[in-house]
Amino acid sequence: MLGKISAIILLIILSPFFVIAAFLILIFSGRPIFYMHKRCGFQFKPFDIIKFRTMHPNNGPELTEYNDNRITNIGKFLRKFKLDELPQLINIIKGDMGFIGPRPEAIRIVNNHRDYFTFLNTLKPGITDINSIIFKDESNIFKNLNINRYEYEILPIKSRLANITLIKQNVIKKSILVILSIISIINHNFSLHLVRYFFLPNLELDFRIKLNKLLSKQIF
Repeated sequence: MLGKISAIILLIILSPFFVIAAFLILIFSGRPIFYMHKRCGFQFKPFDIIKFRTMHPNNGPELTEYNDNRITNIGKFLRKFKLDELPQLINIIKGDMGFIGPRPEAIRIVNNHRDYFTFLNTLKPGITDINSIIFKDESNIFKNLNINRYEYEILPIKSRLANITLIKQNVIKKSILVILSIISIINHNFSLHLVRYFFLPNLELDFRIKLNKLLSKQIF
C-alpha cells in the first residue's frame, strides 16, 4: 500500500515531465506515445509493462542491440536518463510492480527458463534492483548481445543477483538501492563499487570472476 501511495504522489509531482516527454515524442516521433509489452509478473501472472516509446514501430529482435537504429532521437535521450521508465509508476499503482525488484522479463524467456525465476513466487518485479544498476545499459556493455547469449550466459547471473535482492529486502536496503540507481545514471562505475560494498561483499570467487568478465571490469 505504501508503494502505491508513493507512486501516486510521484506521478502527481512528475506530471509536468510526463506531459513534456509525451509532447516531444508526439512531435519528433509521432504516435504511439506509449509502448506496452507483455511481461511475466508476480506468481508468473502476465501484465502489460508501460514505457514511453523510444523506438520506431518494428517487429525486430527482443533485445536492444548496440547502436540500434530502431531507437529514435528523442528515445536516445529518454533512455540515457531512464525517463522512458517513468510510466511504470502506473504499473506500481495497478499492483503489477514495486519500486524495488527484478526487472520483469518477457513471458517467452520466463517460460523457457522457469528455474531462473523462482523469486517471482515471493517477489514482485520492480523498476530497479541490483541487476538494473549493474547492467544499466546492456546494449553498450554487451556490444554483440544476442538472445542465445543472453539466455544461457547472462540470465543465470541475473537470476543469482535477483535472489540476492530478495534476501536483502528491508527498508534501509531498498532506500540504498533507489539512491544507487540514481547515482548509476550519473556515474556508473562509482555505483558499481557501492553495489559491491553494500550488497555483494562476500561473493564466491567463481561468481565474482564471471561477473567481472561479463562487465569487462575488475570491480567485483
